Amino acid sequence: METQKIHYTAGGNPSHAGVFILKNGQDIEYIVIDHVEWKEKEKINGADKSVFVAFFKPNPYTKLPMVLNKVNKERLLKAAKLGSFDLLTLKDFPVRLTFEPTQVGDGLRISKLPAKIPATPVKQKPAITEENFDKAVEFLKTKTMEELRGFYEVPEEMEKRLTSRYNG
Repeated sequence: METQKIHYTAGGNPSHAGVFILKNGQDIEYIVIDHVEWKEKEKINGADKSVFVAFFKPNPYTKLPMVLNKVNKERLLKAAKLGSFDLLTLKDFPVRLTFEPTQVGDGLRISKLPAKIPATPVKQKPAITEENFDKAVEFLKTKTMEELRGFYEVPEEMEKRLTSRYNG
């Protein structure tokens, strides 16, 4: 059984994303920054600081925002091809997150490498509903349930109704 590696900072109740969000220390190859905000009094490790904070779109890695230190701000501006005063205009920008040792400990960094855009997700099939039920019945007069499933998601309850309708 493979042991999962978890960074020691994962304990407690963190308020911001850190290196601990990297599963087994591996890069997050694709995560999208929804937007960046300037926070006058952001509580970081018990102290109020004025910082830029990146907020991510919903993702499987973290719900926490990320404080943008000097290195991460510079990398983000360079990757997004933005000027120094344009950080707050950044929207919907994909990045890669990585681990780098720093002078004060392990750091979560915006990678110098570009985000690796995931393969195009399979398009979700529409479900059989009351609105298209009669069309599905017509389809099943000449085709099979498996062929119908090629075009539609067939919820279990709808399958029972369809089966009783075209068999009965």
